[in-house]
Amino acid sequence: MKENTKFYLVKNRSAGQVFYSVPDMNIRRHFAPGEMIKVSYEELLKLSNQPGGKSLMVNFLQIEEEKILKDFNISVQPEYFMNEQQVKDLLISGSLDAFLDCLDYAPAGVIDLVKELAIKIPLANYDKKDALKEKLGFNVDKILENKKAEEEEAKNPGGFVAETKTAEKTTTSTRPATRRTNVNYKKTEDTVK
Repeated sequence: MKENTKFYLVKNRSAGQVFYSVPDMNIRRHFAPGEMIKVSYEELLKLSNQPGGKSLMVNFLQIEEEKILKDFNISVQPEYFMNEQQVKDLLISGSLDAFLDCLDYAPAGVIDLVKELAIKIPLANYDKKDALKEKLGFNVDKILENKKAEEEEAKNPGGFVAETKTAEKTTTSTRPATRRTNVNYKKTEDTVK
């Protein structure tokens, strides 16, 4: 079987919708958050050669097949391979150093997952909350406070509820000169510690 007739699973691991088109193949893709679609090698190759295509593949989509990344000369950090369970494990029981490396090196889609799960779980570790606030301007406590206020308002329409606002600051992350940990998030039976 020729390489370009093989299909590979591609997942949108970001919190938002992902769209792309490959005009010369007459393809327009739409990925809902968390959706996985089988995509041909040829389509991925053409996407990687379009302006912004590689960035989309690195930051928002996940291709678990390392061969594709190597074929298209896409270099990724170990956090690229993190799945939802590994992010949960990192939030709940992972080391602070591994968490800081994640915040410094993970692609945007993984950072979206970290934020989403930090609220959903919710994140209890104060050092990790502080790191999220410092590095990303993402204040877990304020968001949970606002969420609770919204729930109270829904229970008591028209009643008085103090208004609180949380602003997320946009930051440009500067990576440390060296990684704090040596991790491997590729598919294995072991969980990340």
